[in-house]
Amino acid sequence: MSRKRLLVVFVLVLTLYPLALGAFSRIRPLDGDEGYYATAARLVAAGQTPYEDFFYPQMPLLPYVYAPFYKLVGSSLVDMRLLSVLCSALALLLWGLFLRERFGTRPMFVVGGLLLVALNPYLVSWNVTVKTYALTNLGVFASLWAVDRGFHTRRLVWFLLAGLAAGLTVDIRLLYLPLAGSLFVALLWVRWRQPRVGLSPGSVAAAGAGLLLGLVPAFRFLLNDPERFLFNNLRYHQLRFSPLHGTGGEGVPRVVAALLQLGRSLLLNPYMLLLVVLAIVGWLSVRRSLDGPTAALRPLAVVAGLGAVVHTAVCLVPDPVYQQYFTSPLSPMLAPLAVLGLVDLARRFGRPATLVSGVLVLGAVLSVVDLQVRHTGMDWDEVWSPDHLAEVTAAIESRTEPDSIVLAFWSGYVFESGRRFVPGMENHFALGVSEQLPLNQKIEYHVAGKEILLKAILTKAPTVIVLGAWMHEINTTLPQKDLPLLLQELDNNYEIAWMRGEVKVMVRKPGPGLKL
Repeated sequence: MSRKRLLVVFVLVLTLYPLALGAFSRIRPLDGDEGYYATAARLVAAGQTPYEDFFYPQMPLLPYVYAPFYKLVGSSLVDMRLLSVLCSALALLLWGLFLRERFGTRPMFVVGGLLLVALNPYLVSWNVTVKTYALTNLGVFASLWAVDRGFHTRRLVWFLLAGLAAGLTVDIRLLYLPLAGSLFVALLWVRWRQPRVGLSPGSVAAAGAGLLLGLVPAFRFLLNDPERFLFNNLRYHQLRFSPLHGTGGEGVPRVVAALLQLGRSLLLNPYMLLLVVLAIVGWLSVRRSLDGPTAALRPLAVVAGLGAVVHTAVCLVPDPVYQQYFTSPLSPMLAPLAVLGLVDLARRFGRPATLVSGVLVLGAVLSVVDLQVRHTGMDWDEVWSPDHLAEVTAAIESRTEPDSIVLAFWSGYVFESGRRFVPGMENHFALGVSEQLPLNQKIEYHVAGKEILLKAILTKAPTVIVLGAWMHEINTTLPQKDLPLLLQELDNNYEIAWMRGEVKVMVRKPGPGLKL
């Protein structure tokens, strides 16, 4: 493939990728978490602050990134996804720049590496959602790109940018803190064990300085209110999720269940298995090679490989462990090693164009299987379709005024309608720990519990109440002795005005609510 043709294909992929993702984002089923992430952006856009004004169980940066975009598109989850698409497109661009820099004389590997990421079904599925994935994957790609530029040019500014990108990724999700630390450790290892790279102490220091600079937003929130910061980022998760010691619901030790989930994530997801195999081949080739273009990428392989191992180990800690913790986040870390695997296989078997084409065809087939057959990361139940959300939203809007209060057990309905929340219900996950907190802490941390729900129903504060989606939080959290009272008062004060499938929109019955 000539360089001119390579440039055409390169630009074509980078152009079509966001267009395809944008189209897919309009039809992809909603993810339940999107409701509270989008709500956080809306609240920040209105001048509120995470932790201080509303419950938000993640690091604080994402709402500030999406808030300006919310002001442009308004209360629409599907439109909010377009920012995620733009972040994904930027990540692919950075990856493409890395490939052109390192494999520009071998066009097939540039195209192959670019499509290996573009076809990744886990990035396609998760990166279009209003969740942390688009931003964190962008942060990982940016960090790898910058550190490789640092290895290539020896300029300190690139190591500074690599650390900065890693730190900002932690500001999105605390789960990435060990990964960010692994960048610093990998650089120390490269300096110690690979002296031919010529990595200076200043380069390592620049990466550390960048990391600290990137963590400034987190430090600001931590120092402003340590108690709220620690509750939202640590204590909430400790209360909600189980430790790994002991046994789960089926008598299986939790640590074994976590390892089994990891095995399923890496081995039973076809495209992930392809990436893992290529990455292992790539890592082995780097270890064998002492000279040549492959050896020049050994420092980046150390950074990416150590990051993948560290992130995998960290993701085994929460219980339950979800496959999405591994599939999408590991993809950027495995990508450099996977391309090196392609290079090594081509060297061994010859005919690189045929080999890369074959791998890409296999990848395309596996991607279709993951997205269309296995529905990776997607629940195609009617309640999570964008069309169904539009119908529920229309039912809410036709029965309320713009400043009306709406009580919903999935925050996405209130976000989409642009109505006001019952205090403490801005995040539907709050109910998951509400009954483990005394009333004063529920108020302090903006967590609604049975007292707030009962008061809202008795006083008829909500104009409408939406039942159906995400009811398992209240059904499994509230003591069973309290549920009959809530249901009785709900029946006394509200009646069903609209219903579609499992979702019901209830309005007040005639008469005033109690004055409490």
